[in-house]
Amino acid sequence: MGPKLQLLLWVAGSIGIGAMAVAFVHRISGGWRRRALAESELGGLLAEVAIFVYCIGWPFLALISGALGVDLLGLGKIGIEGTPTLAGFAPRDWVRSSTIAGLAAGFVLIVLWLAGRASRPQAAGQPAPPRLWLTMRDAAYSEVHWAFYRAPFVLMLGDAQWGAAVGLILVIAEWTLLRLLRQASSVLEDREHALVLACCALTSGLLYVISRNLWLMIAVQALIRWAGHRLLFGSVHPATSQG
Repeated sequence: MGPKLQLLLWVAGSIGIGAMAVAFVHRISGGWRRRALAESELGGLLAEVAIFVYCIGWPFLALISGALGVDLLGLGKIGIEGTPTLAGFAPRDWVRSSTIAGLAAGFVLIVLWLAGRASRPQAAGQPAPPRLWLTMRDAAYSEVHWAFYRAPFVLMLGDAQWGAAVGLILVIAEWTLLRLLRQASSVLEDREHALVLACCALTSGLLYVISRNLWLMIAVQALIRWAGHRLLFGSVHPATSQG
């Protein structure tokens, strides 16, 4: 089995496992039992472990099996002897990539600020701003997961741009599939959250093509998630951004 097909099967397995897990939780379990489990400490712990295994553990298994390379995941030259690097990248690459990442993040935040000012006020009871550690966790999970989904198409197409584009389509398809299996409201049904996620995914794809630096991609997504929520809801609902 060739490396391209092997990596594609790893990605297909990820989608299948995610779909089966969501279907099991939301269709087999009774409604009140599911809510009781979700609100319990055990349910929260199980959910945290499941998300970690799905977003981080599965790509890590593909990595140690040899199907996924560190460069495709965005880790640069980690583990390559004789190459002086900082977290897998040369200092000059850090300077160039950090400049591009900063410009991209600044542009996205300006867009979100303008979108917030242009939005019409909605009903009260908007969600509180996410905690910083949760934002950083979600950014890390998403970037590893997305890079994993891009990897087989970068190999198959031999082009980072097309690989990132196909990977984005796959991520959107996964979002749609999981939403249908939940048969319930999700974060994607909220316009502001959907806009922030879309900005994160597009910026991530751009940075993957330009720098393929996973650390910067995580940092930029965390910034967009954390500041974007405040810019959107702070502009539309000033009272919710306080405290």
